[in-house]
Amino acid sequence: MIPFFIFNGKNSKDMGIIVNKMPAITRPEMKVEEIVVPGRSGSLYIKENEKYDTYEPFTYQIECTLIDNANTRNIFEWLKGEGKLILSRETDKFYNVLIKSKIDLEQVYQVCNEFSIEFQVQPFAYSVCEKEQKLLSSTEITILDSTYYIKPYIKVIGNGDISLSINDKTMILKNIEDYIELDCELEEAFKGNINCNDKIYSEDFLYLGPGKNLIDWLGDVSSVKLKYREVFLW
Repeated sequence: MIPFFIFNGKNSKDMGIIVNKMPAITRPEMKVEEIVVPGRSGSLYIKENEKYDTYEPFTYQIECTLIDNANTRNIFEWLKGEGKLILSRETDKFYNVLIKSKIDLEQVYQVCNEFSIEFQVQPFAYSVCEKEQKLLSSTEITILDSTYYIKPYIKVIGNGDISLSINDKTMILKNIEDYIELDCELEEAFKGNINCNDKIYSEDFLYLGPGKNLIDWLGDVSSVKLKYREVFLW
């Protein structure tokens, strides 16, 4: 298969770009602080988050050639800023990326139309397919493919004081009227356009882990809706 990439919904093949070389599959570098203690062998390592490992962004470079009749200005207007990147070797996943480095137009015109694109990549890939589930009672769900923790969107439909748990983690929700929405990725609570962070009485938002996850609650809850994408470290 001829390699290609999709950036913000546009396919490199449709833009007149031939991909010469794709980057290697990368596992990102872990965020950790190394401390050397005088008089002690080895080093101490301090993680940024005690609950789970965190990772650094990394760089993907894709080497390309323009076909003769490609519209150069349209291409470089497209290849800028933030967006979603899909690689042809795994079209079921996307990366959140930023193109911030320049692309050398002089090189494009003078050296066989060859150029490279440098993407700054956030450390995880996400499933293109978003999953949704509606739970009417305590339920165990299994995350089959994800290799990292998932921070879901959760809509709790209910009233009053509610205790919502995933495995051994619990969120306390106070004075809920009809429903509350929890964006665990952004760590924000809201109801439509209304901020509801003042109804959260917990330090941490919830997450799903690879494997089995028990979702449970106490209080006047009619249903819990989940939306999430599986997350991949490599």
